[in-house]
Amino acid sequence: MTDKHSFWWLPNAISIIRLLCVPVLLLLALEGTEALFAALLFLALASDLVDGWLARRWCVVSKHGALLDSIADIALTLCILAGAWILHPGMYEDDGWVIYTLLCAWLLAHSASLLRYGRLASFHTWLIRIGIATFNVFALILFTLDYYPWLLYLSASLSLLGVLEHFALLVLLPEWSPDIPGGLPEVLRRRSGSQENPH
Repeated sequence: MTDKHSFWWLPNAISIIRLLCVPVLLLLALEGTEALFAALLFLALASDLVDGWLARRWCVVSKHGALLDSIADIALTLCILAGAWILHPGMYEDDGWVIYTLLCAWLLAHSASLLRYGRLASFHTWLIRIGIATFNVFALILFTLDYYPWLLYLSASLSLLGVLEHFALLVLLPEWSPDIPGGLPEVLRRRSGSQENPH
């Protein structure tokens, strides 16, 4: 039987491949090949589900892996926004303020993480994941079907809630902590438990 831990490198390798997809996606967008762009984007987004699942299943979650995953996610999200700018400029003309607001909020959140911990945060809470997942669905529908403003508003609203939770966690967590699925409620429970049982 194969030792699963011998594949400890695979989740990080998948994250690196996702990161390498970014320049290829930008090239496809510049060439106007939206179908190929959408197909590669789907594979890149799917890889984001696979690497985290493998890392947790094989118990090879690491700080470096979580950080690499976050960097790849940020790069891919910026690539999606750039692809939309190139392939669907009308979206920015009609609802650019939504995208700019969300982008500024996330830049502030990651800048605050760098100031707080000296590195990007990798909380990976359910709220943040839901916001990202909704945005990814919006992106895939945009590049394969059409632009639906309500889906942009929904994903932006959920993502902004994730940003607010992100800031709350920055305040409550003095040390860098990756993967907190329960998010703010989980951290508050931890703090409440530690105060009730100081010893």
